Amino acid sequence: MMTDEYSVCGNVAVGHKLLKDGDDLERVTADIAIFALGWESRFLALESHVALDIKQILVLDFELADTGDHAIEANRKKLADLARKWDVPITEIKLAPSTEFLKNINTLGHTLAELARQLGTYHGSLRRVFVECSTMPRVYIQWLVAFGFCSIGAFPAVDFGYAEGSYAHPSGSAEFSSAVDRYETVPLLNGSGGMGEEKFLIVGIGGDADMFYGLVDEFSPERVAVLVPQSDRHTHLDSLLNQQVAKITEMYRLDDEEVRRVGSFSIEGYLNAFEEYAMKVGERAVISVFAGGPKVQAIAAALFACADRRVQVKARIPKGYARREVQQNGSYHLFRLVDLTSPACSLLDTW
Repeated sequence: MMTDEYSVCGNVAVGHKLLKDGDDLERVTADIAIFALGWESRFLALESHVALDIKQILVLDFELADTGDHAIEANRKKLADLARKWDVPITEIKLAPSTEFLKNINTLGHTLAELARQLGTYHGSLRRVFVECSTMPRVYIQWLVAFGFCSIGAFPAVDFGYAEGSYAHPSGSAEFSSAVDRYETVPLLNGSGGMGEEKFLIVGIGGDADMFYGLVDEFSPERVAVLVPQSDRHTHLDSLLNQQVAKITEMYRLDDEEVRRVGSFSIEGYLNAFEEYAMKVGERAVISVFAGGPKVQAIAAALFACADRRVQVKARIPKGYARREVQQNGSYHLFRLVDLTSPACSLLDTW
């Protein structure tokens, strides 16, 4: 079962459970499960941790079918085998490359609406959704949060499954970042749209911490804050981040309050940091948030924007994604979000 402890962000209750190799399978019930096809072997790490009770699997294929990539096709086959084991059908939607997200989310929105009509367990709407986000680009994760909880209310409960990765020592900056094409505001997470009395930029850095400099140049904020994920699993990554933080602190003259270290996979830690920073600026401020670290950072940023209309979420759109293998390290996270205002769900039957 999910932990009985939860935090609240806006009208959404937020829970977190860590599953490890050797634990009993966690049973998760949902109307549908969404996967983003990819090449990493952790793509189906959930098989060792979660048993899904679902009606259908939705696979997002970002124009990967014709690449001839053996790892991608192996993952496609493994997911098909898992679907047969669970006795559920699979629907694949052929999308444009993942960098063309505006086109893709339009297609995805129509697909989810049709699946809700066919399979929704709450008066023709999806009551619960499971999203395997280990290999899903952040902008799609954040759009799904907004689609479910922000202005549309397409589904009142969602579980995000995330397999921690095992990362080798980087051989260069290309290991963690590809050239940025542009920065975009995530649809449905664009804040109030006003110029505001003050521009505040909150950046959650990750392995590609060098992105920070481009963000500051792009948005020219009056105030800056930095969230730094910290883990005891990858000391070389922590060392890389600490070097970046030292440069950032000196270059932009940040004080201790403007640099916050947060447990890499603590959704509550990220939400608390976002909310505490937001209290320090005026009601007419424009707060831009960029999450470049672990996927939980992206989930928290989207929730924060749903709860505070001053907040706009920014996403980097790369020229392409670095093709590298990431294996699971044995730890799997479930992040559960539940709309407390929806009659479709309650804590008693959802947690």
